[in-house]
Amino acid sequence: MECREKELRILILITLLVWIKFFVVDYMIADVLNWPSFGTMKIHPVRHTLRALAVAVPSLGAILSVMIPVSLVPAKYRGRTLLIIDALFSILVLTDVLFIRYYSDIFIFHDILLLPQTGLIAKSIWSLLKLWDVLIFADIPIMIWLLKKERITLCFEQVTAKRIGVSLLIIFFAVFVQIAAGYRLREQRPNIMSAMYDRLSVCAWVSAASFHWGDVISLTVRAFEPGYVPQQKIDEMRGWFKDRVKTNMTSPAKGKNLIMIQCEALQQFIVGMKINGTEVTPNLNRFAENSLYFPKTWDQTAGGLSSDSEFMANTGFFPSASGAAYTRFANNSYNSLAKALKKEGYRTFVVQGTFSSFWNCHRMHPKLYFDRQYSRNTFPKGEVIGLGLSDRAIFTEALNIFKMTQEPFYGFIVTLSSHHPYNFEGLDDGTFPLPDEMRKTLLGDYIIAMNYFDRELGRFLEGLKASGLDQKSLIVLYGDHPAVPIAYKEEMEKLTGKKIEESIEWKDTRRVPLIFHIPGANGKKGTVFTDSGQMDIMPTAAGLLGIKIGTYFGKDLSLDNGPYPVIFRNGSYIIDGVFVEPAVNRATRTITHESIDASEYDEITKEVDRILSYNDTILEKNLINDVLATHPYSHDRIERLKNVIKILKYG
Repeated sequence: MECREKELRILILITLLVWIKFFVVDYMIADVLNWPSFGTMKIHPVRHTLRALAVAVPSLGAILSVMIPVSLVPAKYRGRTLLIIDALFSILVLTDVLFIRYYSDIFIFHDILLLPQTGLIAKSIWSLLKLWDVLIFADIPIMIWLLKKERITLCFEQVTAKRIGVSLLIIFFAVFVQIAAGYRLREQRPNIMSAMYDRLSVCAWVSAASFHWGDVISLTVRAFEPGYVPQQKIDEMRGWFKDRVKTNMTSPAKGKNLIMIQCEALQQFIVGMKINGTEVTPNLNRFAENSLYFPKTWDQTAGGLSSDSEFMANTGFFPSASGAAYTRFANNSYNSLAKALKKEGYRTFVVQGTFSSFWNCHRMHPKLYFDRQYSRNTFPKGEVIGLGLSDRAIFTEALNIFKMTQEPFYGFIVTLSSHHPYNFEGLDDGTFPLPDEMRKTLLGDYIIAMNYFDRELGRFLEGLKASGLDQKSLIVLYGDHPAVPIAYKEEMEKLTGKKIEESIEWKDTRRVPLIFHIPGANGKKGTVFTDSGQMDIMPTAAGLLGIKIGTYFGKDLSLDNGPYPVIFRNGSYIIDGVFVEPAVNRATRTITHESIDASEYDEITKEVDRILSYNDTILEKNLINDVLATHPYSHDRIERLKNVIKILKYG
């Protein structure tokens, strides 16, 4: 066999193996999205396979865009370079698989900034791995073994002008098919390619492999984008906020303390649930009954999960389109809830269970105008469960701080013990009657973790009552993000007794509770079935306290807002009980699951895209002070001009 044929076979083999790996990712994406493709086909594995095959050509193009240039490196280094590229592709595929299992999203290179968090959540990562994941890397040691045993031989020819010409033609084809797929997507969703916020939908149109090329290009383009934003654009955004921000004239909690509790992985389905006749969260259930309770609160977090929830609750802005706002925009200025409260004389502080640097909190919390951060660093001898201080330790220390703090204050509590994978030692005290068949399952462990959280919440609420702080404080409690990864969908079906097939059915399980406990005899109580989201936490809390904040994208749930969408980071949204997915031109009623004409919502979709665009422009260009300024030039710009004048005047 000629050397050229041997090399060609090796190149084809490695390319095919890499393509198969990415095919697995494309199949998983099709399974998550569950788009109604290829007619009314009901056999999901076949439908998802066909969906993945539909992007096989651009996927192959993306792989060839790497493999062909590698085939032109000097013959001496070509073999080891091919193996290295195969290994890097394999790592990328495994990362995609883990992201899809946990986040229901695809990996982006901005997420490399999240690497400092991986040490603390290593147990969660290990729990996502499956035995068959080893197959992603299986070809590499097999090929090395075959080479050592001389079962196969590598032979690489020198690069010739003819070979370069053929390679350029193949690269042209590879790039062309990816551009064609991207152009087709752009025709359907004009803004989606530039914003890159609906990543799974982009993958479903162009393939996961091509998406990663697009991600690299997007990062490169943004790195060279000018920082200047025209004053006309700033005025436009300022006018948008001015026209829609409402003022709560009643403010039933005016002058009260604010205690906000962000509950780790608290999902709506656990509230009121009974196992063998025993309530999982009896204290939370009573608290909800005696408060203003919003059970139809939809999770709006993105890649930052807990940090995204913190970000929304304290800024009223959507999470970052890529990566996490807490890591990407830690140098920004913010018009936060704590900032507004400090102007009214409030003391502001955070009590969290992790070390202060987790999720970059040691930098972000001062930027959000918190005076003090209490963390595991502050209480090194506190009880530890899982990733940090136990919920008992967090609530105990928070209560002690509240008692010693001059009022009014804003205390932001972040619980931790119920973190994935929910099986940390110290959570199960043996009192909850969990069925044997649920033990050592993810959902069984989750139920035990939430029962533990509920016990500690009950102690904390009793402590507030004993100290009289419950009558002096507006208490806000919400779940930070969903708990159950999509990889455990079958366990969810068994627990809830409902089949989960369509995207709206899965999204319905992702709801989180949102509760406002207003003190006093005139405090509002009751269950409100308005569609809401974590973006509504800040404006509602501010409205109840009588605090005016002029920049937020959510709504004050205590006011009549009319039809206003609950917007998700991928550009889909819920309005008037209808879940609209522009990427697939689908609209579904959230209760009956009835399909309706999505074109009726085209104008709302445009407004949703505009809102997300405003959000991202302000964050990426750090424009909040410019938007807040009433003068054509912002405070920052005026200060820069003053400095320039001083230099010119005095040298």
